[in-house]
Amino acid sequence: MNFNADDLLPQPIPELPPQMVVKIQLEALQKNDDPEPDYGIRVAFQFASPANRVATGPVDRFIQLVKNPIYAPMLNWVGVEYGPINVMDTEAQQIVTIMSAEGETIHYVFTLSRQKLPPYMGCWMTDNVLRIDLDENDL
Repeated sequence: MNFNADDLLPQPIPELPPQMVVKIQLEALQKNDDPEPDYGIRVAFQFASPANRVATGPVDRFIQLVKNPIYAPMLNWVGVEYGPINVMDTEAQQIVTIMSAEGETIHYVFTLSRQKLPPYMGCWMTDNVLRIDLDENDL
């Protein structure tokens, strides 16, 4: 039997609250190449909502998207601060502050929704992640 790391990717389940979905994705991106190249990005893709996947394409395209300068600071970050989660029925938003491996402080807002259709019914999944500019007073 051949080992395939994709078989071990964490999967969305209804029991995961939205803030845990964000944390799972960011912790995977912090160690992106462990246990194999782009494993962390593949984990993040597992938690991308079906609508997000339509917009960002198959996993290979998603990998390239995450490696662009807007999102690359999320790879191998050295520090993270999670803002409060704002949940409104079946939607949620959370601001996170990343300290990149290059020493930059960057803010992102994660938008999630609880899925209504199988196979992810009841699961919180990420609809989009936007890089935003904030003053420290805005946090």
